Amino acid sequence: MNIVEPILFQCKLNPLALAMCVPGSKHGPITYGTLERNIHSVAQSAIKTGIAPASVVAIYSNDLVLHTVLTLGLMYMGATTLSLKGPKQVPGITPDVVLTDTPGKISGGVTVLGVDQSWLEDAGGTADRAAPYDNEEDTCRIILTSGSTGVSKGVAFSHRVLADRITYYMYSKGPRFAHCPRFFCDLGLSTSPGFGYVMAILGRGAAIYFLGQEPADILQLIGLHKIQGMATSPYGLGEFLRYFEGDSAFDLTFDHIICQGAKLSPELSRRVRARMCQNLYSSFGSTETSTVAFGPANAFANTPGAVGYIQPGVVVQALDNTGNIQSAGRDGLLRIRTEHLAAGYVGDPGATQTFFREGYFYSGDVGHVTADGLLVITGREKAALNLGGESISPESVEDVIVSFQSIREAGVFATTNDLGNAELSALVVTHGALNESALRQHCSTRLPASCIPEKFIVVDALPRGGQGKLERARLPEIAAAKATAG
Repeated sequence: MNIVEPILFQCKLNPLALAMCVPGSKHGPITYGTLERNIHSVAQSAIKTGIAPASVVAIYSNDLVLHTVLTLGLMYMGATTLSLKGPKQVPGITPDVVLTDTPGKISGGVTVLGVDQSWLEDAGGTADRAAPYDNEEDTCRIILTSGSTGVSKGVAFSHRVLADRITYYMYSKGPRFAHCPRFFCDLGLSTSPGFGYVMAILGRGAAIYFLGQEPADILQLIGLHKIQGMATSPYGLGEFLRYFEGDSAFDLTFDHIICQGAKLSPELSRRVRARMCQNLYSSFGSTETSTVAFGPANAFANTPGAVGYIQPGVVVQALDNTGNIQSAGRDGLLRIRTEHLAAGYVGDPGATQTFFREGYFYSGDVGHVTADGLLVITGREKAALNLGGESISPESVEDVIVSFQSIREAGVFATTNDLGNAELSALVVTHGALNESALRQHCSTRLPASCIPEKFIVVDALPRGGQGKLERARLPEIAAAKATAG
């Protein structure tokens, strides 16, 4: 089965129903009837330009409607799609062609084709689908990882494996999501969950909403369209919470919210459940594994680092330094096995050998599993900072800094002082003026002296990826640029 066929089936069942909506978009709301025509049009346009089945086609566009329909149309005619997070190419992956509505931004010696509205409006009809390219074992999608194992890598999926993962969404995300008719996704199409939600929602005939260029636009539609579900990252959730806490008169219609991409802090969990929605869920997984753990945030709000209950069929083991499996409740380096485990990374056999071993994915996370199956993440192996032989978790320091009333975000990293010794620094995003002495006093009562940053550097924003994950490798660079600018 071609991965797009369930969506085209829904197009036939209810062509007048709303399929996609990006507030403020020039395309307007997209019905299933329009989506069907658009998918066939993209497939035919691709064939006319010489794109062949099995070609690897990268897509770079901030127009979410165009980006989504290009992805569906290309997969339907047999191409392998890859959604780029930015104009730069991905190491180890050389696409046959890049489709973009901003061709001047793409470099790197690849073939670039400009796309526009005409790709969606070509004469209708059914695209050619030769039997070899309708094989469910053929690759249809390369999804980029979040970069938590280093730089972003590509994971290839066949029609069959991807269909299994989408089916898995229908119970791994809980019954509320499975029956939600109007769902807002605040995760990028280039991410594994962002793509998964799009395919799962459209594959059952429901409506999916995206953020759009102006965040205020989606806020109006939440109440107007009675959007019932939302998927977002902790960072995105925090941004929405600030708005809703600032306007107590705003009536919310959310039945449930799914938060993923990073750990959900106890404070954010408490405030979101008090103001936005009682049914707040935490979801944990990766491009390599699909969903690993899921659960209601209120059930483990008092367990620091808890991300959800391990899914049926999923095995999570914590290993000590010698590779032995730890008993329940004891921290170790986590390895994960799922029914939907990827085979490795595209064009990177070295990384594949490092992270995929003995039938498991070695995620780089440190944590443990409780006796009742709750997964607790306490840090990351590579995120640990070494200060004079002492290993420090940056996440634990960041949690303390963010608990200070005027701090919105924090990113901790190690620098070298004039004596050549390592010391901590922190980039912080504030609500207003920073009272550094009060912040230091706040930290001193909650952290060892060695964990208190020597410098607090105020910035406008922290670098984050598609799921809101902090891009730690860029923190020293931003601090240096800030110092140079004075």
